[in-house]
Amino acid sequence: MEVFASVFNPNAKCHNCQDKFKLKRRRKCIICKFLFCKKCSIKENHSSFGFLAPKRYCLNCYTTAVDHSSRKDLQKVSTLPPQKAEDSQRATAESTKEPIVKSTSLVEIPKKSPEKSHIPVPNPPVLEVLIEEQKTEDPSFLPTKKNVEEQKKSLKIILSNPDEHYELVRKIGEGGSGSVFLAKKRSNGESFALKRIPLKSQQQRDQIINEISMTMWSQNPNVVTYYESYNYNSCLWIIVELMKGNLTDLIMDKAGVIPENLMAYIMKEILNALRNMHAQFRIHRDIKSDNILLSLDGSVKLGDFGYAAQLTAEQDKRTTVVGTPSWMAPELVVGSRYDGKIDIWSLGIVSLEIAEGEPPNLRENPMKALYLTATGPPPSLNEKHKWSSEFNRFTERCLIKDPEARPTAEELLLDPFIAMAPENGKLEFSTYLNNWVNRKKKT
Repeated sequence: MEVFASVFNPNAKCHNCQDKFKLKRRRKCIICKFLFCKKCSIKENHSSFGFLAPKRYCLNCYTTAVDHSSRKDLQKVSTLPPQKAEDSQRATAESTKEPIVKSTSLVEIPKKSPEKSHIPVPNPPVLEVLIEEQKTEDPSFLPTKKNVEEQKKSLKIILSNPDEHYELVRKIGEGGSGSVFLAKKRSNGESFALKRIPLKSQQQRDQIINEISMTMWSQNPNVVTYYESYNYNSCLWIIVELMKGNLTDLIMDKAGVIPENLMAYIMKEILNALRNMHAQFRIHRDIKSDNILLSLDGSVKLGDFGYAAQLTAEQDKRTTVVGTPSWMAPELVVGSRYDGKIDIWSLGIVSLEIAEGEPPNLRENPMKALYLTATGPPPSLNEKHKWSSEFNRFTERCLIKDPEARPTAEELLLDPFIAMAPENGKLEFSTYLNNWVNRKKKT
């Protein structure tokens, strides 16, 4: 953790030469536990097992603690790949880590496990890079890891050609993992969204199974509905509810002019989804406008559970780096233990998106965006006078840096701003969306 946290400490220095690290490489000695710069440290590569991360020593500990027989096999100190790091908790990390999915669009950052850690450019989310076991004092109300894995294994996936049941009409989206199609059920003509994901590895399959499981287990009126899955021709085909678009589409055209009562309705619907998830000890971990889906009937639903996590009796909190920089909560950025409160922070960022068109620090370098989140004051509305005191206060409550003081979804549903949502919010929002869509068609 010291290695990762030192990235966000501008005064962090090498224990030997006292030079400030800034953005330079740093290593933690496995014996004395202090941080050293590259020139004041050495790494010992594993000659037999190339996939094992090398050990790091400061020069003094290496000289005194490593005997001649082990030193003669050492390779000379070589340049580390960008921002690779590890700490003394390697054994714990290796025994509890979950699969890593690599992406060419991600930038490596320092981390606390021997695996690679990633920070994305503004759009793609970072996948989970480490799960560190955290034990709860009272685990009786939480599921166990064994329970969760058994439920995943019981997931029904149909081993047949989905074309026998669904007609692919046209492609409506393309993502890093696969394609999304408009599909019609052959038996009744009903429309669905069909996600086709090529299976490239068992690791990737496990990740998709996690997404399907989390979506199924989190079903409620404010979560996109999952129907069924097929395994055919080396692809997983996932059938889900068809939505018109996402909140980003609306924000790009209507940022700053959406009526506050409808903004309150959108927040209320997502808080209902989060209240349900958090009550079942699940975290979404990628709340942003892209993943808030809209339908012309006025429905607002949470989607994309690819990075959701189930808390268990063995892991009642997480420490993994996952998300998109501008939406990530401070406790997540610095590698502290976290729970569902990170989703509340992200929802506060979404409220700023709706008001101002984009989240704070979106145009910054991802590393700088994370630094500002970790060390700077909470983001806030740029033009507070344009908005009601209720909306100002709501965003402030969501963006409290101390997670212990940040309210829960349950508490925020009682917030005065949420009370501004109209009683017939779904109907009013449907009217607003349909008028917006019709105007766009005319232009």
